[in-house]
Amino acid sequence: MRKKLYSAFLILCLAACSARGALSFASAENFPNIGLCLPRLSRAHADPVPMPEAHTFLPVNHSDTLTREDRFSPYELWYADQCCARWMDEYGNRLIIARMTHRFPDFPSDPETGYLRPVSREAFSLELARSRFVLDPKKGEQVDEWIATFVPAAVYRPEKLDLNSFTFAKIFCYSNDANLLVYAFLPRKVGNKKQPDWFCVTAELAQGEDPATAKAVFEEDFLSAITVPGQRDTKGVKAGEVFPEGEKRAPSFPYSPIRAAAKKSIENYDDWWIAETDGYVILSDVYSEIGKGLLRDLQKRLPVFQKAFTKLLPPLDTQPGETSVIRVFQHQADYKRYVGEDMEWSGAVWMPTRRELVLFQNAGLEEMMPTVQHEAFHQYLSFAYAFLQPAPWFNEGHACFFEGATLVNAKKVLLDPDLRRLTILLDNLDLATARIPLVLAADYKTFYGESQGERLLNYATAWGICYYLQKGVPSLVSPKSFYGILERHAAALRGTRDGAKATLAAFDGVEMKLFQEKFREFWLRDSERAFKYNPLKE
Repeated sequence: MRKKLYSAFLILCLAACSARGALSFASAENFPNIGLCLPRLSRAHADPVPMPEAHTFLPVNHSDTLTREDRFSPYELWYADQCCARWMDEYGNRLIIARMTHRFPDFPSDPETGYLRPVSREAFSLELARSRFVLDPKKGEQVDEWIATFVPAAVYRPEKLDLNSFTFAKIFCYSNDANLLVYAFLPRKVGNKKQPDWFCVTAELAQGEDPATAKAVFEEDFLSAITVPGQRDTKGVKAGEVFPEGEKRAPSFPYSPIRAAAKKSIENYDDWWIAETDGYVILSDVYSEIGKGLLRDLQKRLPVFQKAFTKLLPPLDTQPGETSVIRVFQHQADYKRYVGEDMEWSGAVWMPTRRELVLFQNAGLEEMMPTVQHEAFHQYLSFAYAFLQPAPWFNEGHACFFEGATLVNAKKVLLDPDLRRLTILLDNLDLATARIPLVLAADYKTFYGESQGERLLNYATAWGICYYLQKGVPSLVSPKSFYGILERHAAALRGTRDGAKATLAAFDGVEMKLFQEKFREFWLRDSERAFKYNPLKE
């Protein structure tokens, strides 16, 4: 009898677990940017499309101008343009909704690799407009082609369905894969509204889902619940906005393709926020008051710090201002998933290939700001130096230099010493001084070191060098050869496009033993005089 009771209990537990993990949907809601009322996955969170991976090209020209062009995978640009929204539930089921407005353009492939050549945003947009690859809703083969291009798996000859005829003029099922449901539908025209676009919805099923059951649930609880809202139904699910402190609306900014693409990527998620400011667009899913306070503080702080970055380390060439993207996650798990295994240990990171500064809300504002300022400098310098990589002592030393800065009255940056790095430097001053030639010559792998102690000392030494060059040399009586080291590094980087060669050029004519002697003397006796010197003073 006990065995029978245990078996029955086990069956009930397994059934309950199965029910909890099964595909399910919430009630339908209006998505005005999509133009449909539809249900979301239950117990799901938004899964925005990341910013496309950028490849830096520096065209060779006859002038001395350094011009950078970002190029991207045409497919990534097209996917981001067509995709409306993605969600993933706690079990791993994923729902993707796309509006089928353009076929994938015919871009040339590299003859050696067979892969599509990267293209600029401008070239991609021009090709779309010029080729006019707008889907013809009467041509079924174009719909089939679009589906086969968008869906990252094999699709099959479509099956016409008789489902939700009140909403759909046509609907097809492309699924024969056990773990993937794929549907395309054309909504009926409503009143005087223009003919709707075709839509594609896919459900990637979590491991353990029963395909037949999931398909029945998807058609009954999702597809059958879709409706087309009226012309005046403009309220519904969309991203929120965080306004600057004291403001009731966001200020307007000039059009930027990066700003537009970033905002579009989250426009259909009501658990995400957009916070804009000069030169930046911030995307975030924070919901705590501390998190929203962080966004407002970033709106206030970032433009001021960018001016400070620009004054001390001007861009290599004058180019139109670019919009920088910052992504702030509420939860560390989402942050780790986004930045990948290599950087999941961090609390914030500048991802140059995605052109994004990414962080998560892991502490209070004051505790987080030094890290944000450090990574924001890396973000600035990448754009300012056309993604040419300066020597690590120059790059990391200045990031630490700004890490310790403070903002006064929301408009003035004070370049205070970084107490953590100062302590490490002074406790190891003789060793740090002796290792200056090694730090200056180090590549990034060597600079980051094989141990935490070595890495911390390298960072402190690089900070000490940059602090000395930015504040010590200009405020004290220094050898003439010490002036202009930073400017020579930037100029040589521009010409050689090599950080190591730029360092050699920067210290050309500098007697290293004298530099080490003056560096040590500065941190032993003269640093207090330089603390009051402000290189940002007009």
